[in-house]
This record gives sequence, structure tokens and C-alpha cells, in this order.
Amino acid sequence: MDVYIANPGRMIEYLVKDHPFYITPISGGKYKYKAISTQYGNSYVLLDTAKINTVVEEMIRSGLIPELGPVKFIKREKQVGRSRFDFYLEREGSKPVLLEVKSCSLCHNGVAMFPDAPTERGKRHMEELQVLAGDEIETFTLYLVTHNEARLFIPNCHTDPAYGNSFLQAQKVRKLAYRVSMPDPVHIDLSTATNIPVGMDALRSNCGNRGSYLLILFNPLAFSKQVGALGVVDFKKGYYVYAGSAIKGLEKRVKRHSKKRKAIHWHLDYILPHPMELNRSLLIRRVDRLEGPLASRLQSIAHGYIPGFGSSDTDRPSHLFYFKEDPIHLRDFLDILLDFRMGMK
Repeated sequence: MDVYIANPGRMIEYLVKDHPFYITPISGGKYKYKAISTQYGNSYVLLDTAKINTVVEEMIRSGLIPELGPVKFIKREKQVGRSRFDFYLEREGSKPVLLEVKSCSLCHNGVAMFPDAPTERGKRHMEELQVLAGDEIETFTLYLVTHNEARLFIPNCHTDPAYGNSFLQAQKVRKLAYRVSMPDPVHIDLSTATNIPVGMDALRSNCGNRGSYLLILFNPLAFSKQVGALGVVDFKKGYYVYAGSAIKGLEKRVKRHSKKRKAIHWHLDYILPHPMELNRSLLIRRVDRLEGPLASRLQSIAHGYIPGFGSSDTDRPSHLFYFKEDPIHLRDFLDILLDFRMGMK
């Protein structure tokens, strides 16, 4: 069954076997159904992002966002320059407000993050709000998290460092994060609206070009190959995950792994980009080096590993792990990825 989802993000944390989605029939158009929500942990999560601004407007009118102050006039979709912002507000005794709203569906271990995919539009909005803020107008961004376990919000520099840096640089823009709960898959309980802190310190520490990474490789055919001092190694058909790190130049290191022409330096150079294929690169921007702990967690869920592969810098038996199916659709694998991404301390 094909279902329309209004959320434009990647939502990899939901795209696993047997994950529940709540859908409703729609008439006309390409699809017969659309997804309105899903479930993650003990929470329902709204996916119908078209409803987010209506929810925020109700919160404003009900005085549930006190940082905005008493509002006497609300206009949806205010065009300023080349951008259209979600709200223009006029207030009693204060400067008017331009407000941009972002729906945040990614939340794991109590940490909410936006975006879950690179957003040039979001970056542009942040930069323009910074320019517009001044004596005549005040600017805000509001991140609405429909997950009742959210206790902290951090911009997702792992997948979009450019947005994270624009967030840091836009010091004139006031950033708010609010959590609301869904008692069921359809309704939002506005009485649960709660301001949650924005993790600026974690963002400043970790939004850089260093950290660790997981590479998902696909091997279409079984083969044997000499791999440096490891000797001849047998590789099964299937998927492999490699755990690595780069104290500096994280993006450059990951790009190097997929280059066709390069000097043979690491074990990975013997198998990538041929005969294996790089399926996906998953970056974890952290100041602490994590390849060893990542390897330990991967070993606990993998179907096997290549002894000694890439592990000369740690005490782990390997940094290359075998999976019979694509691990990006395995809950245990996603939990590892998100545990390390959300553990930004």
C-alpha cells in the first residue's frame, strides 16, 4: 500500500519492519491514504506537518508561548523579501514579531533534533531572520516537538552542520523549543505545552568537522582478497558496516573512502569503492572519539565480523561487521546510531 506522508524529512528511525503508522483515507490525487502519525517509544508523533502551524496558532492565541508576549494581531505566511515566514505577530507594547515554525519528529532518549535531512530552506530562513532582527522587529524560530518524552532540543549538526552553524551565528534570532503530547494518534493536548531547553553548549562543542562515522557497504558477490597483513580474507555477499573516526577533517575522510583513485593506506582501501559499494555514510559529530565504543555495540548485533579489520588503533577485535540485510532498516542498528548522536555531552 502506498501512503502519502506530509513530513519531507528522511525519518529513518521509523522505516523499519513492522513499525506502526496511523493513516486516514483521502480523496483525489495520487494516493488513497495519508499518514497522520506514528509511534516511537511511549509516544505518538505527529507526521502531518500541515497541521503544525494551526497548532502553533492555537498555542499563541491561548497564551501558551509566553515568550511571545500578549498578541493582538496574527497573520499567517508573511512575505518579506524572498522568503515567506510562518507568522507575523503584533503585540501589546512590544515590537512586532516574525516567527518561523519547524516541526520536529526526531526524538530519541529524550533529545529532539531538527532537521533529519539537510535543509537549505531552513538555513536561508535562519540567516534572513538574523538580518531582519533589529529596532523595528523581533525574530523567532519555534521548534515544536510532538513527543512527550522530549526534554532537550539540539539542532541536528550530524546531518546538517550548515544549519547548525547558521543556528549558532544567528544570535539576534530568539530560539524556542516546545513539547506537546498526543494522547492518541489523532489529537494534540495543548495543556501539555512545555518549554524545553535548547542545548547551545552541546551544539557549540560538537558542530564541527570532526567525529566518528559508520559506513554501510553492500557486497553484491562473495569474493576473497588479499588485505594487507591480514592475508587473504573471505567476504560474504551482503552488507557490512565499518566504524571509523577522524579527529579533524571528518567529511574529507569519509569522501576519501569512496574515491576510485587513492593510495592504499587503510584496510578499507582494499575493498572500497570496489568490489564493495558505499551505500550510506552516517556521521556522528562529537568531540570525543567513539570508533571503539561503536565497534563494541555493532559486534553485539552483527551476524559476524572480519577479525583484525581496521582495528589496529583500538582493542576491539574488528571495525568491520557483517549483516545479512541492510542494517539501516534494523531497529537495533538505528538505536546504536541515535544513542551516539543524541548523547552529545
